[in-house]
Amino acid sequence: MKITVAIVLAAALMACGGTSKSSTTPDTKTGTAERTLKIKLTSVYVDDQEKALRFYTEVLGFAKKADVTNGPYRWLTVTAAQDPDGTELQLAPDDDPAAKAYQQAMFEKGQPAAMFFTDDIQGDYERIKARGAAFTMPPTAVTGSTIAMMNDTCGNLIQLTQLTKRMEDR
Repeated sequence: MKITVAIVLAAALMACGGTSKSSTTPDTKTGTAERTLKIKLTSVYVDDQEKALRFYTEVLGFAKKADVTNGPYRWLTVTAAQDPDGTELQLAPDDDPAAKAYQQAMFEKGQPAAMFFTDDIQGDYERIKARGAAFTMPPTAVTGSTIAMMNDTCGNLIQLTQLTKRMEDR
């Protein structure tokens, strides 16, 4: 069951200070090459990086990608196990007051900090629930998709989404 990261938070285009490569696509109107941007990294604030790493790897099934410590700072990312070179999710500490306030406000409003897509929401719901995840919403049909919501134990709500066939064809 493939779960891929979708963007809910603002995406950064550079990971660990490196540059993001972009590719070129021919512009059919002008005949010139047009650069296309790629999303390489997005972040979710967490109240405990070690606890978050356990949740995102052991419960959700992601794989640890980067774990670099420099003094008190720790750069920690995970990625889909099936796509280790795909989009990374940074598990960023919420130790900045603005980050903590944002995280709490999103949680209190019931807004997900991140959304992950799956092709088998019922199977993933059962697998993730069996691994200890606390779902705040079971799989529920909404316009264009079926969604489920869980608490990541680190201050965030996380949404699983399975698009309906018509939405996937767009």
